[in-house]
Amino acid sequence: MSESHTHLDIKADLYWSQIEIGIFARDEKNIGKTRTDVLTYVRDYLVAVEIQHTPLSMKSVQHRMLQHTREGAHTLWLFTPELLIYNGNQIRNFNWVLFIQSIQDGMIFMPCENPQKIMPARIGNADGQKILDKKDPIDLDELDFETMQGLNTTCKKGLEWDTKEMDGY
Repeated sequence: MSESHTHLDIKADLYWSQIEIGIFARDEKNIGKTRTDVLTYVRDYLVAVEIQHTPLSMKSVQHRMLQHTREGAHTLWLFTPELLIYNGNQIRNFNWVLFIQSIQDGMIFMPCENPQKIMPARIGNADGQKILDKKDPIDLDELDFETMQGLNTTCKKGLEWDTKEMDGY
């Protein structure tokens, strides 16, 4: 399956932005038995960045994260807007994104125009509707790193969410 233009653009922008500021980065890097989009450092943490424009099987997500963890890397999943939203505000791939959210401390991340920034977000149900709650972009250096459910993952601590009464996160 070939990668979309959106996927390729985000990958190239992130890779080159890391190189330009003098930070180690490799694109299409094999890690264990998987290949990650971009392997880089954020502060002192090795991070395998997975850019998702289409959903993967949950088994594939777990396999990739396990391989990254075994190699000492934390996984950062970046979701393109096209993966998450259609018709302006309708949420798509809800259960799949909710699965990733559950292993990233209740949040997901979206790429920004500035490849050194990402947008924390979360999905859920509120008043019977599936919603996407987005926060202001953060710098990559503001990420927190944890091991959750036996997998090295990324999150952002201390965020206050506007919609506190969401089911499913």
